[in-house]
Amino acid sequence: MYDRGMRLLLFVTLTLSAYGQTRFPPEKLFPPDIVSPEALARRDPLKIDAQHYRLDFENEHVRAIRLTLKADEAVPMHDDVDALAVCIQECHLRFTWPDGHIQDVHMESGETRWLYGDTHSARNLNTNPMEMLFIEVKAASKDR
Repeated sequence: MYDRGMRLLLFVTLTLSAYGQTRFPPEKLFPPDIVSPEALARRDPLKIDAQHYRLDFENEHVRAIRLTLKADEAVPMHDDVDALAVCIQECHLRFTWPDGHIQDVHMESGETRWLYGDTHSARNLNTNPMEMLFIEVKAASKDR
């Protein structure tokens, strides 16, 4: 009896879930006047802080952006994508996430590191200027 009831409950739950997915597609969950597409858009570092970020190279495969910060300068909260980070001039950064979590990262000149995309702000903790190159890999083309 218990097993039969659980199966019925599972069936009803899955049926209602499937009905909800076909009747209310995700793009219809929030009317545009409540949550605009701009509010959900990526905060690209190049658009958020053109003073410190510069586009070095871009094609259909990669985008390379350069971050330059003087001592104690910071960049505001932005959304990074997965990228290879190359430290050009000694990098000692403090990353701060929206929840307040803090992580300090130190890289010597010439050192590389893979960074996963996330939302954070960053501050140069060094007493000297720092420079870092981020190489973002774009989605692979399906035409190959």
